Amino acid sequence: MAAADQRSDWAALPRDIVLDVFLKLGPREVMLGAEFTCKPWRDAAVEEPSLWRRVGMDPWVPFDKLSRRVPRRLEMAMKEVAVDRAKGQCEAFSGDSYDDYLLDIVPRAPCLKRLRIQHSGDETLSSCRNFIEALSKLTLLEDLEIVFTYSIDWEDDECYPHVNMFQSICQACPHLEKLILMFTSASFLECNEDESYKEPIDVEIPLMRKLHTLELYDCDINCRGLKGIVDNCPCLENLHIDGYFNDEREMDKDLRMKCARVKNLNLDTRKEPHDDYFGGYSSEGDYDSEDE
Repeated sequence: MAAADQRSDWAALPRDIVLDVFLKLGPREVMLGAEFTCKPWRDAAVEEPSLWRRVGMDPWVPFDKLSRRVPRRLEMAMKEVAVDRAKGQCEAFSGDSYDDYLLDIVPRAPCLKRLRIQHSGDETLSSCRNFIEALSKLTLLEDLEIVFTYSIDWEDDECYPHVNMFQSICQACPHLEKLILMFTSASFLECNEDESYKEPIDVEIPLMRKLHTLELYDCDINCRGLKGIVDNCPCLENLHIDGYFNDEREMDKDLRMKCARVKNLNLDTRKEPHDDYFGGYSSEGDYDSEDE
Protein backbone atom coordinates (compact mmCIF):
# COMPACT_ATOMS: atom_id res chain seq x y z
CA MET A 1 0.00 0.00 0.00
CA ALA A 2 2.82 2.37 0.84
CA ALA A 3 4.44 1.70 -2.51
CA ALA A 4 1.19 2.50 -4.30
CA ASP A 5 0.85 5.74 -2.35
CA GLN A 6 4.43 6.65 -3.26
CA ARG A 7 3.75 6.11 -6.96
CA SER A 8 0.62 8.20 -6.64
CA ASP A 9 2.62 11.02 -5.05
CA TRP A 10 5.10 11.03 -7.94
CA ALA A 11 2.26 11.20 -10.44
CA ALA A 12 0.60 14.01 -8.52
CA LEU A 13 3.57 16.37 -8.66
CA PRO A 14 2.63 19.73 -10.23
CA ARG A 15 3.66 19.90 -13.89
CA ASP A 16 5.86 22.97 -13.40
CA ILE A 17 7.97 21.02 -10.87
CA VAL A 18 8.18 18.02 -13.20
CA LEU A 19 9.28 20.27 -16.07
CA ASP A 20 11.92 21.89 -13.87
CA VAL A 21 13.32 18.45 -13.04
CA PHE A 22 13.27 17.43 -16.71
CA LEU A 23 15.12 20.58 -17.73
CA LYS A 24 17.90 19.75 -15.26
CA LEU A 25 18.10 16.15 -16.51
CA GLY A 26 18.32 17.07 -20.19
CA PRO A 27 16.57 15.47 -23.21
CA ARG A 28 18.69 12.32 -23.28
CA GLU A 29 18.01 11.24 -19.70
CA VAL A 30 14.34 12.15 -19.97
CA MET A 31 13.92 9.91 -23.02
CA LEU A 32 15.96 7.07 -21.50
CA GLY A 33 13.93 6.75 -18.33
CA ALA A 34 12.29 9.71 -16.61
CA GLU A 35 9.34 9.91 -18.97
CA PHE A 36 8.47 6.26 -18.26
CA THR A 37 7.84 6.87 -14.55
CA CYS A 38 4.12 7.48 -14.96
CA LYS A 39 1.57 8.77 -17.46
CA PRO A 40 1.57 12.41 -16.21
CA TRP A 41 5.34 12.50 -16.56
CA ARG A 42 5.10 11.00 -20.03
CA ASP A 43 2.48 13.58 -21.01
CA ALA A 44 4.69 16.40 -19.71
CA ALA A 45 7.66 15.12 -21.71
CA VAL A 46 5.73 14.74 -24.94
CA GLU A 47 3.60 17.88 -24.76
CA GLU A 48 6.08 20.54 -23.60
CA PRO A 49 8.20 21.92 -26.52
CA SER A 50 10.46 23.97 -24.21
CA LEU A 51 12.10 20.74 -22.97
CA TRP A 52 13.52 20.04 -26.42
CA ARG A 53 15.07 23.37 -27.41
CA ARG A 54 18.58 22.00 -26.86
CA VAL A 55 18.89 18.55 -28.40
CA GLY A 56 22.16 16.66 -27.89
CA MET A 57 23.67 19.49 -25.85
CA ASP A 58 23.68 17.54 -22.57
CA PRO A 59 26.87 17.84 -20.48
CA TRP A 60 29.41 15.14 -21.33
CA VAL A 61 29.48 12.31 -18.78
CA PRO A 62 32.18 9.58 -18.84
CA PHE A 63 30.93 6.04 -19.29
CA ASP A 64 30.65 4.20 -16.01
CA LYS A 65 28.14 1.93 -14.27
CA LEU A 66 25.75 4.84 -13.82
CA SER A 67 25.72 6.03 -17.43
CA ARG A 68 23.81 4.47 -20.30
CA ARG A 69 25.48 3.28 -23.48
CA VAL A 70 23.15 3.80 -26.42
CA PRO A 71 23.86 2.53 -29.96
CA ARG A 72 24.63 5.36 -32.37
CA ARG A 73 21.62 4.73 -34.62
CA LEU A 74 19.29 4.67 -31.62
CA GLU A 75 20.85 7.91 -30.38
CA MET A 76 20.18 9.53 -33.76
CA ALA A 77 16.59 8.26 -33.77
CA MET A 78 16.06 9.68 -30.27
CA LYS A 79 17.32 13.08 -31.41
CA GLU A 80 14.93 13.09 -34.36
CA VAL A 81 12.04 12.40 -31.98
CA ALA A 82 13.29 15.17 -29.69
CA VAL A 83 13.38 17.64 -32.60
CA ASP A 84 9.79 16.74 -33.46
CA ARG A 85 8.71 17.23 -29.86
CA ALA A 86 10.16 20.75 -29.94
CA LYS A 87 7.45 21.66 -32.49
CA GLY A 88 9.73 24.03 -34.39
CA GLN A 89 11.25 25.61 -31.26
CA CYS A 90 14.57 23.70 -31.25
CA GLU A 91 17.40 26.26 -31.01
CA ALA A 92 20.48 24.04 -30.53
CA PHE A 93 21.31 20.64 -32.00
CA SER A 94 24.36 18.40 -31.68
CA GLY A 95 24.81 15.03 -33.34
CA ASP A 96 25.95 12.96 -36.31
CA SER A 97 24.91 13.81 -39.84
CA TYR A 98 24.88 11.18 -42.58
CA ASP A 99 24.32 12.11 -46.22
CA ASP A 100 20.95 13.94 -46.37
CA TYR A 101 20.18 13.62 -42.66
CA LEU A 102 20.51 17.37 -42.14
CA LEU A 103 18.04 18.03 -44.96
CA ASP A 104 15.49 16.00 -43.00
CA ILE A 105 16.15 17.86 -39.74
CA VAL A 106 16.12 21.44 -41.06
CA PRO A 107 12.40 21.75 -41.94
CA ARG A 108 11.53 20.57 -38.42
CA ALA A 109 13.96 22.97 -36.71
CA PRO A 110 13.83 26.29 -38.59
CA CYS A 111 14.79 28.26 -35.47
CA LEU A 112 18.20 26.63 -34.98
CA LYS A 113 20.79 29.11 -33.73
CA ARG A 114 23.52 26.65 -32.74
CA LEU A 115 24.48 23.56 -34.71
CA ARG A 116 27.29 21.14 -33.84
CA ILE A 117 27.59 18.09 -36.06
CA GLN A 118 29.95 15.35 -37.16
CA HIS A 119 29.37 15.06 -40.89
CA SER A 120 29.88 11.71 -42.57
CA GLY A 121 28.99 12.24 -46.22
CA ASP A 122 29.49 9.84 -49.10
CA GLU A 123 32.10 12.21 -50.62
CA THR A 124 30.03 12.80 -53.77
CA LEU A 125 29.55 16.30 -55.04
CA SER A 126 25.75 15.99 -54.93
CA SER A 127 25.85 14.93 -51.26
CA CYS A 128 28.09 17.86 -50.34
CA ARG A 129 25.84 20.27 -52.22
CA ASN A 130 22.78 18.92 -50.43
CA PHE A 131 24.61 19.50 -47.17
CA ILE A 132 25.32 23.13 -48.11
CA GLU A 133 21.73 23.59 -49.26
CA ALA A 134 20.49 22.41 -45.87
CA LEU A 135 22.74 24.91 -44.07
CA SER A 136 21.48 27.76 -46.27
CA LYS A 137 17.93 27.17 -45.00
CA LEU A 138 18.98 27.88 -41.39
CA THR A 139 18.64 31.66 -41.64
CA LEU A 140 18.87 32.21 -37.86
CA LEU A 141 22.07 30.19 -37.40
CA GLU A 142 24.71 31.99 -35.29
CA ASP A 143 27.06 29.27 -34.05
CA LEU A 144 28.22 26.44 -36.34
CA GLU A 145 30.71 23.66 -35.63
CA ILE A 146 31.37 20.85 -38.13
CA VAL A 147 33.71 17.89 -37.85
CA PHE A 148 34.26 16.23 -41.23
CA THR A 149 34.98 12.50 -41.19
CA TYR A 150 35.88 12.19 -44.87
CA SER A 151 38.37 13.81 -47.21
CA ILE A 152 36.83 16.57 -49.32
CA ASP A 153 38.42 16.33 -52.75
CA TRP A 154 36.12 17.72 -55.39
CA GLU A 155 38.08 17.72 -58.66
CA ASP A 156 37.28 20.18 -61.44
CA ASP A 157 35.57 18.74 -64.49
CA GLU A 158 33.39 19.98 -67.32
CA CYS A 159 30.15 19.20 -65.50
CA TYR A 160 30.98 20.31 -61.95
CA PRO A 161 33.29 23.23 -61.19
CA HIS A 162 35.43 22.89 -58.06
CA VAL A 163 33.56 23.80 -54.89
CA ASN A 164 35.41 25.04 -51.81
CA MET A 165 33.77 23.86 -48.59
CA PHE A 166 34.87 26.81 -46.46
CA GLN A 167 33.71 29.34 -49.04
CA SER A 168 30.44 27.46 -49.61
CA ILE A 169 29.62 27.39 -45.89
CA CYS A 170 30.27 31.13 -45.58
CA GLN A 171 28.03 31.80 -48.58
CA ALA A 172 25.29 29.63 -47.10
CA CYS A 173 25.54 31.15 -43.60
CA PRO A 174 26.63 34.82 -43.94
CA HIS A 175 25.20 35.80 -40.53
CA LEU A 176 27.31 33.47 -38.41
CA GLU A 177 28.93 34.81 -35.26
CA LYS A 178 31.09 31.75 -34.61
CA LEU A 179 32.39 29.13 -37.06
CA ILE A 180 34.54 26.07 -36.31
CA LEU A 181 35.50 23.66 -39.10
CA MET A 182 37.58 20.55 -38.40
CA PHE A 183 38.63 18.89 -41.64
CA THR A 184 39.74 15.27 -41.72
CA SER A 185 43.29 14.65 -40.52
CA ALA A 186 45.71 12.09 -41.96
CA SER A 187 45.64 10.17 -38.68
CA PHE A 188 41.88 9.76 -38.94
CA LEU A 189 42.17 8.52 -42.53
CA GLU A 190 45.05 6.23 -41.45
CA CYS A 191 47.41 7.49 -44.14
CA ASN A 192 50.62 9.52 -44.39
CA GLU A 193 50.46 13.30 -44.27
CA ASP A 194 51.68 13.61 -47.88
CA GLU A 195 48.88 11.28 -49.04
CA SER A 196 46.04 13.23 -47.44
CA TYR A 197 44.15 16.06 -49.12
CA LYS A 198 44.01 19.30 -47.16
CA GLU A 199 41.04 21.60 -47.62
CA PRO A 200 42.45 24.72 -49.35
CA ILE A 201 41.74 28.11 -47.82
CA ASP A 202 42.69 30.19 -50.85
CA VAL A 203 39.49 31.83 -52.10
CA GLU A 204 37.48 34.96 -51.37
CA ILE A 205 34.63 34.60 -48.90
CA PRO A 206 31.54 36.81 -48.69
CA LEU A 207 31.30 39.63 -46.19
CA MET A 208 30.73 38.12 -42.73
CA ARG A 209 29.60 41.16 -40.76
CA LYS A 210 28.90 39.36 -37.47
CA LEU A 211 31.64 36.73 -37.36
CA HIS A 212 33.79 37.22 -34.25
CA THR A 213 35.31 33.73 -33.87
CA LEU A 214 36.76 31.52 -36.61
CA GLU A 215 38.65 28.25 -36.10
CA LEU A 216 39.92 26.10 -38.98
CA TYR A 217 41.73 22.79 -38.41
CA ASP A 218 43.73 20.59 -40.81
CA CYS A 219 43.56 23.00 -43.71
CA ASP A 220 46.02 24.40 -46.27
CA ILE A 221 45.99 28.19 -46.21
CA ASN A 222 47.92 30.80 -48.20
CA CYS A 223 48.20 34.59 -48.07
CA ARG A 224 45.26 35.08 -50.39
CA GLY A 225 43.03 33.00 -48.15
CA LEU A 226 44.24 34.74 -44.99
CA LYS A 227 43.72 38.15 -46.56
CA GLY A 228 40.21 37.16 -47.63
CA ILE A 229 39.37 36.26 -44.04
CA VAL A 230 40.67 39.41 -42.36
CA ASP A 231 39.26 41.66 -45.12
CA ASN A 232 35.75 40.20 -45.05
CA CYS A 233 35.31 39.62 -41.32
CA PRO A 234 35.38 43.18 -39.87
CA CYS A 235 34.32 42.07 -36.36
CA LEU A 236 36.76 39.17 -36.11
CA GLU A 237 38.29 38.91 -32.62
CA ASN A 238 39.43 35.28 -32.46
CA LEU A 239 41.17 33.51 -35.35
CA HIS A 240 42.79 30.09 -34.96
CA ILE A 241 44.14 28.22 -37.98
CA ASP A 242 45.81 24.83 -37.71
CA GLY A 243 47.36 23.24 -40.80
CA TYR A 244 49.86 24.29 -43.49
CA PHE A 245 50.78 27.87 -44.32
CA ASN A 246 53.49 27.90 -46.98
CA ASP A 247 53.38 31.65 -47.63
CA GLU A 248 54.31 32.90 -44.19
CA ARG A 249 57.53 34.52 -45.51
CA GLU A 250 55.56 36.33 -48.20
CA MET A 251 53.19 38.17 -45.89
CA ASP A 252 53.56 41.85 -46.76
CA LYS A 253 53.33 44.71 -44.31
CA ASP A 254 49.71 45.42 -45.16
CA LEU A 255 48.60 41.85 -44.39
CA ARG A 256 50.60 41.78 -41.16
CA MET A 257 48.91 45.00 -40.03
CA LYS A 258 45.49 43.56 -40.83
CA CYS A 259 46.32 40.42 -38.86
CA ALA A 260 47.52 42.54 -35.93
CA ARG A 261 44.00 43.97 -35.61
CA VAL A 262 42.67 40.53 -34.68
CA LYS A 263 42.66 40.43 -30.88
CA ASN A 264 43.49 36.72 -30.55
CA LEU A 265 45.33 35.35 -33.57
CA ASN A 266 47.03 31.97 -33.77
CA LEU A 267 48.41 30.42 -36.96
CA ASP A 268 49.54 27.06 -35.62
CA THR A 269 51.00 25.85 -38.90
CA ARG A 270 53.69 23.74 -40.53
CA LYS A 271 55.75 24.86 -43.48
CA GLU A 272 55.59 21.48 -45.25
CA PRO A 273 53.77 18.21 -44.47
CA HIS A 274 57.04 16.53 -43.45
CA ASP A 275 58.36 19.37 -41.28
CA ASP A 276 58.01 19.56 -37.53
CA TYR A 277 55.79 22.25 -36.07
CA PHE A 278 57.50 25.55 -35.52
CA GLY A 279 56.31 28.51 -33.57
CA GLY A 280 53.84 29.87 -36.09
CA TYR A 281 52.54 33.40 -36.09
CA SER A 282 50.45 35.16 -33.52
CA SER A 283 49.32 38.70 -32.89
CA GLU A 284 51.68 38.80 -29.92
CA GLY A 285 54.88 38.06 -31.82
CA ASP A 286 56.62 37.46 -35.11
CA TYR A 287 57.54 34.16 -36.75
CA ASP A 288 60.15 32.01 -35.15
CA SER A 289 63.41 31.63 -36.94
CA GLU A 290 63.45 28.92 -39.58
CA ASP A 291 66.54 27.43 -37.92
CA GLU A 292 64.83 27.05 -34.54
